[in-house]
Amino acid sequence: MRGRRQALRLWHRWFGLVAGLWLVLLSVTGISIAWYDEIDTALNPDLRRVVVGDAPPVPLAIVLARAEATLPGFEARQVQLAGQPGQTHWLIGRAIGDDGSSMGVQVFADPATGAVAGWRESGALRLDRRHLMDLIYGVHTELLLGPVAAWLLGLVALAWIADHLVGLALSFPRGERWRDAFRLAGRSRSLRRLFDWHRAKGMWAWPLTATLALTGLTLAWPEATRDAVRLVSPVSERLHEAMPRGADRPLPAITLDQAVARVRESGRKVHSVRPMLSQGLYAVRTFDPRDMDNQGRLWTYVSATTGQVVGARHDRGDSVGDAFFAWQYALHSGHAAGVPGRIAVSLGGAVTILLWWSGMRLWRRRRWRHRF
Repeated sequence: MRGRRQALRLWHRWFGLVAGLWLVLLSVTGISIAWYDEIDTALNPDLRRVVVGDAPPVPLAIVLARAEATLPGFEARQVQLAGQPGQTHWLIGRAIGDDGSSMGVQVFADPATGAVAGWRESGALRLDRRHLMDLIYGVHTELLLGPVAAWLLGLVALAWIADHLVGLALSFPRGERWRDAFRLAGRSRSLRRLFDWHRAKGMWAWPLTATLALTGLTLAWPEATRDAVRLVSPVSERLHEAMPRGADRPLPAITLDQAVARVRESGRKVHSVRPMLSQGLYAVRTFDPRDMDNQGRLWTYVSATTGQVVGARHDRGDSVGDAFFAWQYALHSGHAAGVPGRIAVSLGGAVTILLWWSGMRLWRRRRWRHRF
């Protein structure tokens, strides 16, 4: 028993020393992107906000035409509609750069006039106000190093899950003393007080940080975690992922506006629309009572040639496995519970930083004590 406990302590110590700085970086960036829209709007009000008027929104065809006039070769991959008065449409796509190469861009447009408020390059390594939040988002998801780094972050998340279990095993004494894991004892500034401070905040925040670890793993390793969940429950994908693609699809017979109008006949509010013309589709996302967050989780697919609805699927799907994965981003971002949820996620990040700091102090003080 003593040998096993010593092994757990060794794991916990070295996990903190090796992975601690990674978790601090993820915590700092995660706290920031929990408030992505608010921070980005504060930094770039000229892109994200417009003067509210009485004019109704212009057709999306006008918005796209003006985006194409501003950025040669612009092709929209997603159009997120302004969610509230005073917000801009957010167009994500690709355009031709000055050197003739294709680059990812984000275009912001006034819904009432279609005028382009401005644009920025997606994924640009710049620290200016235009690109700061996208830079932080890239650091959080893949350290700006691509899929290999994203896989490594998944490995850190997996080790973090294991460390949560190790922390439980180390924190709960036997018998009636389990409450001690949530309390502070010892004199102020004593080693015992520092240990209790490290343990207690970890125990109080354990459900929150464990949720962040688990959802971080599923988001970093989507295919591997889906394969694991399929062992106990079916997991299906969005309908368009199983639909055939073809480079020789005919030109669309209906416009983006007609596809959106077709879905709006149901009375649902549209979140965004994706032209998927290589599959002959428009994918229109709408808000639905089953949504877990504010992203619009009901996907309705409209044929670009006939204008007919060819399928619909909510991200929650039809199985426990589908529902499990639908909740992952909503929980990890905090949007599942609105502003309180994002506050909770920010608190989880702050506690993770404090756990690293108190753990480092505890390790240094113990090393210093053993020297003398």
